[in-house]
Amino acid sequence: MAEKIIMPQGGQDLKTGQIIQWLFSEGDQVKKGDVVCEVETEKAVFEVKSPIDGYLIKIIRTDGQEAEILTPIGFIGEKNEQVADFEPRKSKAQNKSKNSNVSRTVDKTAGKIASEKILISPKARKLARDNNISLDTLHSKRPDGKVTIEDVQTAIQDRQDTQLEIGSLDQGTQINRSTNQKVAGAHLTRSWQQTPHIFVTITADMTAAIQFREEHKAIHPNSNLSYTHLIVRACAEALEKFPAVNSSLIDEDTLVQWNAIHVGIAVSVGNDLLVPVVEDLGKLDLAETAEITDTVVENARQGNRKQMAPAHFTISNLGMFDVDQFTAIINPPESAILAVGSIQKKVVVDESDQLIMRSLMKMTLSLDHRVGDGVLAAKFLNHIKFLLEHPDKL
Repeated sequence: MAEKIIMPQGGQDLKTGQIIQWLFSEGDQVKKGDVVCEVETEKAVFEVKSPIDGYLIKIIRTDGQEAEILTPIGFIGEKNEQVADFEPRKSKAQNKSKNSNVSRTVDKTAGKIASEKILISPKARKLARDNNISLDTLHSKRPDGKVTIEDVQTAIQDRQDTQLEIGSLDQGTQINRSTNQKVAGAHLTRSWQQTPHIFVTITADMTAAIQFREEHKAIHPNSNLSYTHLIVRACAEALEKFPAVNSSLIDEDTLVQWNAIHVGIAVSVGNDLLVPVVEDLGKLDLAETAEITDTVVENARQGNRKQMAPAHFTISNLGMFDVDQFTAIINPPESAILAVGSIQKKVVVDESDQLIMRSLMKMTLSLDHRVGDGVLAAKFLNHIKFLLEHPDKL
C-alpha cells in the first residue's frame, strides 16, 4: 500500500511550506531514508526522506509549489501502483494563484517569475531569500554552474559596497527584514504583550566547572566540552526535577506538563535568531548532550534543521560577548527561558571572611507567572546553580 510523503512541520506558527526541488522523478526507485525532495519553510530548509523502500509513484506538489503543513506532497509505493487522484486542500496563496488564471512559478527570493530552473544549493537559496537577493543576478564560480553560499555572500557584499558608494552620509540605508526576523519579531511581541513575565537572577560559582572542563579535556583531548554543554545538561536535570517549568499553558484553564525534555539553544545566524532543539535530553548523558548539541547548532548555522520536535524550554547564552547579565523574552508556548551571562573573575568573601578570587556567572530566568511564582523560579535556578557548582554530578 502506498505511503504518503508529508510536508514537515518545521516549527511553530507555520502553516505552509514550499517545495524547493524533487531529487527523484515519478517512477524512480527509492530506498527508505533516501532524501526525495527539499522543502523550505519560513524558518529553515528541510530534507524530506522516503518512509519506505519503493518507487516514487506520484508527485502532488511540484518544484516551487506550496503545500499546507502535514499534508501529502507525494506517494511512495510498489512499481506501477496506482493511487486515486489526490488534491489536498489548497492554501490561501494557492487559491489566489488559481483565481488569477495565471500558471507560473514564483521565485520567493525575488518575488519575480522564474523563467528557468536555477541550479543552486538549498542553503544558498535560503541565504539569498533572507537577504532579498534575486536568483537571476547570481553568478556561479563552479564549472557546473551551481550557485553556492560563497556566490550569494559575494552578491551580498557587492550590494553593500554599491550602497555605500551611492549613499550620502546624511541618508540612511533601507534594509529589508528577513522572513525569519519578521516571524520571530511578531511572535515575541505577542509574548511580551500577553505573557506576564517574572524575572529571577542568581549567581553561580563556575570555578569548579572550569576545573572540571580542564580535567575532562586532559582525559579526552578530542572532546570539545563547553560551558554551554554543562548548562544544557544542568537545565535538563532541573526540568526533570521541576516539571512545572517543563510545561505549556494551553488556555487559561489548562496546563500541560511535557514528558519529554526538549531544550532550544538560541543561535545567531547572520542577522537572524534561530533556536535549534536538543531533543529527549532526559535520555542523554553529558557526553551525548555535548555531541548532539553541537550537531543541531551546526545544522542551524548551515540552514538545515533536521529535528522536528518543538522546544519546551530555551537557553540564551551571551557569555561569549562579555555580558554581565540580561533578560530574555519567553517564546510561547514555552513557559520559561534562561538568559546566561559571562563568566567573570570577582573577589568575594568566603565562609571564613577571607577575600578570595572566584569565577562567577549570572543567570536570569524568565518565567510565565501564570505557570509558577518566584519561589518556583528560585528553586529551579538554585538547582541549576548547584549542578554547575558540582559538575561531577552532571
